[in-house]
Amino acid sequence: MKNSQDFLLFSGKSDTEYLPRTDLACESDNTPVSGKGCIIKEYELNSIPVSELIITDSVGERIYKRRIGRYVTVHCPMDSSLPPDRRDALTDALSILITSFIMNATGKPVTKDTKILIAGLGNRFLSSDSIGPKTCDKVAVTAHMSDSAHAPLFELLGCARIFAVHPGVLGQTGIEAALIIKGAAESARPDAIIAIDALAARSSARLCATVQLSDAGIEPGSGIGNRRRAVDKSTVGYPVIAIGVPTVVDCATLIFDALRNAGVCTIDDDIQKTLRENNEMLVSPKDSDILSEEISDILSAAINRALLCEGF
Repeated sequence: MKNSQDFLLFSGKSDTEYLPRTDLACESDNTPVSGKGCIIKEYELNSIPVSELIITDSVGERIYKRRIGRYVTVHCPMDSSLPPDRRDALTDALSILITSFIMNATGKPVTKDTKILIAGLGNRFLSSDSIGPKTCDKVAVTAHMSDSAHAPLFELLGCARIFAVHPGVLGQTGIEAALIIKGAAESARPDAIIAIDALAARSSARLCATVQLSDAGIEPGSGIGNRRRAVDKSTVGYPVIAIGVPTVVDCATLIFDALRNAGVCTIDDDIQKTLRENNEMLVSPKDSDILSEEISDILSAAINRALLCEGF
């Protein structure tokens, strides 16, 4: 990540007007320029490339079509080809970032008194949308131990107090996920909520190779045009840290990638029209069921590490 041009795959608005929707801040409509409504940071954590886009004001919101907030993108493939040492480096980098988001949201370090609600968004019965529930399943839930016979052991371990909720999707429950999370939060009264979800990308190269963290909340389904009620502080009453991994792209993205690979740099009006009119089909990797398990392993390990529950 040597310069701001490396931050985006598509760097100009003229290149993105006809392209599919995306949940990723690093695929904003315009190339971020520090001082123009945003701040850009690019660095490495444990040799893992990291990009930050911080939207600072309404100017940035208008230009980049993102809410005011901090958007961190971690760039690293998460499939079975990832060597064990690289996998541990990625887990540790994510853990460091999650800890920093929690500290920024709560104003205090993570301790055994920290209370966090984990919300696994998505449909566990759909491979490409199951990262949220699967990650939630693998996070160590500890909050109940503080009021049980295991309380002395819990105090000795020093783990944070972790709650979990699986809100499902509207078609399964008939209730907006944000409302279910709000109800759980009213009972748990956490210091912050970590919401995990699958995302849509504009570039096929980012599928299962990018993790986005944000303190601006999340709008389930927005990347595929099925926008639901936002999960953020205004709707659930507590700070929300969103963690997402892109698992689907629009079919038009594959067409655009093929044209680029064939050396076609200029997209004429007819092709643009075709892309706009035929962008309702979404594509996920053929092994998305395996990838969702591998990604949820990494995300849950990072969360457990950040919340002092590694090896629990």
